[in-house]
Amino acid sequence: MTNAIAPQPLRGVRIVDLTWMLASAGTTVILASLGAEVIRIEWPGHLDFTRRQLQARPKPPPLGPLKAPAAPKSMQAVPEANLSGLFSDRNAGKLGITLNMRAPEGLELFKKLVGISDIVIEGFRPNAMRSWGLDYETLKSIKSDIIYLQMAGFGSTGPYSGYASYGPTAQVMSGIGALTGLPEPHPPTMWNHSYMDVTPPFYGAMALMAALYYRNRTGKGQYIDQAQYEPGLFLSGTAVLEYSANGRRSTRVGNRSPYLDAAPHGIYRCAGEDNWIAIAVFNEQEWTALCREMGYPSWAGDSRFADMRNRLANLDLLDAHLEEWTKKREKYALMYQLQQAGVAAGAVQSPGDKFERDPQLKVRGFFVDLPHTRLGTWPHTRHFTPRLTRTPAHPGGITQRGAPCVGEDNNYVFSTLLGLSAEEIAAYEERGII
Repeated sequence: MTNAIAPQPLRGVRIVDLTWMLASAGTTVILASLGAEVIRIEWPGHLDFTRRQLQARPKPPPLGPLKAPAAPKSMQAVPEANLSGLFSDRNAGKLGITLNMRAPEGLELFKKLVGISDIVIEGFRPNAMRSWGLDYETLKSIKSDIIYLQMAGFGSTGPYSGYASYGPTAQVMSGIGALTGLPEPHPPTMWNHSYMDVTPPFYGAMALMAALYYRNRTGKGQYIDQAQYEPGLFLSGTAVLEYSANGRRSTRVGNRSPYLDAAPHGIYRCAGEDNWIAIAVFNEQEWTALCREMGYPSWAGDSRFADMRNRLANLDLLDAHLEEWTKKREKYALMYQLQQAGVAAGAVQSPGDKFERDPQLKVRGFFVDLPHTRLGTWPHTRHFTPRLTRTPAHPGGITQRGAPCVGEDNNYVFSTLLGLSAEEIAAYEERGII
């Protein structure tokens, strides 16, 4: 399963992927983009939850209509499961097979696959693999140098280890939720996106590459225990350090400047629907420049705004006056105007802005079109963003496509890799094993 693309640093590394949802699946999508052969295992009776979310409208397949006789039965049985844009984003560049691991025969096939692989990764509760008789010691008996990454919500040890976790759960438990939102007495708020589903994958990928380096030097594999929620502590800024060093509790500041005096400092409405601009003024020179660009409105001469100390004492009134001016102006034009005047300002970009018009992302090739058997060709983000000159990453990995449909690569894995005959594969299908 190789294509004529630029050499990639993990070409030749095979990963058995038992990930679930977003955090653990994000780890292997990074490694797939670096050239690893990632084999995503699913079972139609218990498909990944993300396959049922954010379904996209199929485009005509790039290579002609899918011929049903050539597709695995599992792929034909659940066609709607192949339309999720979210699943496609988190599983691009991977191979996809179906395997019923609750059946003894399925477990035997899984063990054979482990025997020809380098890494096993999963995102279940800590006792799930153990209940199947697939703990690290068992995996190591199958392949002595296997690397096993377990990404449970709270790790495999401690009083919380048995709890299930999703991104929002991990986000709250990490303490991030207490730091986001308007100042008290307003309650804390959650970030709109689940950051604890997108941050842990980078730690997981880093740990696996370190383990591969160690194995290449020593010939020994290892077990990696990563908790989903722990990286969130590093997203809380200095809050943990502040408390551990000084005993002081961090508070929410909303859009106000938490450490440096700045007034005005916030997000202000602009012309049109849901358009905003960020403006920050840190000294009197910048305040004078802002007043000049506003045409020296009469309110700017109020003694309550005469200097930084007075402006900080009257921030709510200052924000109200400033927004009366910004809401009549287009956000990008105003951003450039203020920047040229020496005032820190930035248009608040929506996802549509980033995709449609951001010139920096276009030059950097952040979005890459990938074909998908059912969805056609769609843009995908580069999850591995560093640009390697000699071994460039590619979101399509060795497959050069988006995510696999359910069981799309059964024939390659079970026939080419494991050596099963067509008759054996058909028999396994009939018995509900693959």
